[in-house]
Amino acid sequence: MKTFIKQHTKAIKVIKIIVASLLGIMVIIDIVLVRLEDRGFPTFSEVIKANRTSLIWLNFLLGGLVAKVFYNRKVETKRREISGFFTFLAMLVLLFAFGQLFTIEIDTPYHLLIMVCGGILAHRAWPQYIHHGDTQ
Repeated sequence: MKTFIKQHTKAIKVIKIIVASLLGIMVIIDIVLVRLEDRGFPTFSEVIKANRTSLIWLNFLLGGLVAKVFYNRKVETKRREISGFFTFLAMLVLLFAFGQLFTIEIDTPYHLLIMVCGGILAHRAWPQYIHHGDTQ
């Protein structure tokens, strides 16, 4: 692990800067929205709390993208990567439809389960395919 960190120190610094910048931008936008709340602008937490069931696809997408970026699986095969992308996209569309149809309230443990399932599907069904001609 130490050798990996030593080899990728520049990339880790860039990732930390990007994540910190995005977090800062989100906090600033939320502060502005809290200030404008009396004019009818909702904050992030109000939007998510009011639309928890209809946004289960977004939670699944977050889990899948985190798994794809940080825990990407590389395999050698002649299939194209687009098939895994379409599998993941089909699941997103299905969850979007379920979120719009159902009116039940989904609790936090179920959202965590949906996020983990998105990560597992992205890791298993949407790997990065290495072709024999690539240098990696």
